[in-house]
Amino acid sequence: MKKILGVLLLLVPLLSGCYNYRELNDLGVVTAISIDYDKDKEVFKTKAQVINPVKQQNANSGNEPSFLVFDGEAKSLQESFRKAVEISPRQLYGSHLQILILSEEAINNHLDSVLDFLVRNPELRSEFKVIIGKNKESIDSLTIQTLLDSLSSSDLLDSLTLQNSIEGISPVYTINDLSNAYLNPHLEIVLPSMTVEGNLKEGESEKNKTSTKYKANTKISTTAIFKDNKLLTYLNEKQSKSLNLIRGELKETIIKIDTKEGYTVFEPNSIKTKTKVDVKNNKVKLTIKGLSRINEITSNVNIKSPEEIDKLKKELNKYIENSLLDTFTYIQKEYNTDVFKFQDLYYKEDYKYFNKHYKDWYKNAFPNLKLEVEANISLYEKGNILGGFNYERKNK
Repeated sequence: MKKILGVLLLLVPLLSGCYNYRELNDLGVVTAISIDYDKDKEVFKTKAQVINPVKQQNANSGNEPSFLVFDGEAKSLQESFRKAVEISPRQLYGSHLQILILSEEAINNHLDSVLDFLVRNPELRSEFKVIIGKNKESIDSLTIQTLLDSLSSSDLLDSLTLQNSIEGISPVYTINDLSNAYLNPHLEIVLPSMTVEGNLKEGESEKNKTSTKYKANTKISTTAIFKDNKLLTYLNEKQSKSLNLIRGELKETIIKIDTKEGYTVFEPNSIKTKTKVDVKNNKVKLTIKGLSRINEITSNVNIKSPEEIDKLKKELNKYIENSLLDTFTYIQKEYNTDVFKFQDLYYKEDYKYFNKHYKDWYKNAFPNLKLEVEANISLYEKGNILGGFNYERKNK
């Protein structure tokens, strides 16, 4: 049942006209929200992280916290936020919302209500990021004090963006992306996830800001996959990278390949995924192109030799091909969910044939879909000590 929330104005009041400095100073700027659902009590539990303006204006304002967290609990999402708003001494303003953390229970039981609650409000920007909290500590993580950022929401957002750009383990999903996937019958949802490491209660202490050894810290985890808007499982790191590469959403990453003699660390970048669908034969071909540096090598390999360079290139590309095929097969056979966006591509390529033969996608098409992968990543900037210290030492 959808809960239409024009009353989200409680959380993010419609700001008309121009506010002077004093009026803006009277607002509570919301940077993060978490939404949980307690099935036993049948209540929504919400939290809103709000910037403390006193601290922002005066860095030397004693023990003033950098942010405040307001809680609400009620039978409806609307009422839950109403209670959080009533506690706040300032009018809450959500235009600067950065992160939305959703619990598994909120997603699996009331995703429609959550989206209706948030998307309808004109004051909320459509670019704030959505993430799944894998445990209760994740939902409560807005209270954690952090060292480098005065706001735990900023720290979490930076970690998500950095991990996505460097390793590509987790996707970056906005509320607009989530809404589009929810409404499009040809798409399935994928979302990044997070956990909390350490002791949450100790992490709420001011001491957590002054020590490089965190008592508690938020950590971006792997990709969550869905079917029919229900959470199925979480992939491991290797599978998450492969999924993002298949979807064309991975531009650079780090790959470590182990051998009997040691290992090699590659850093593929400028990655492009080209997808070609053969609708009538139910086949998809992926072509992966890009460049890669060798960041580390411990095996006894002389990559001053063109033959050795070619061998390493083949090993890297074979590894990528096998990883993508393994991940595709695992998800296809174990979960029968098309998180790869192939159904949408089929429909756009030939909607008439699709509607005639593949309308029941998970019965007539996806279980039998054949995937072919061709990787062509070229090596560059191999460095001065091309064979690694191990080779140079043994061959002097």
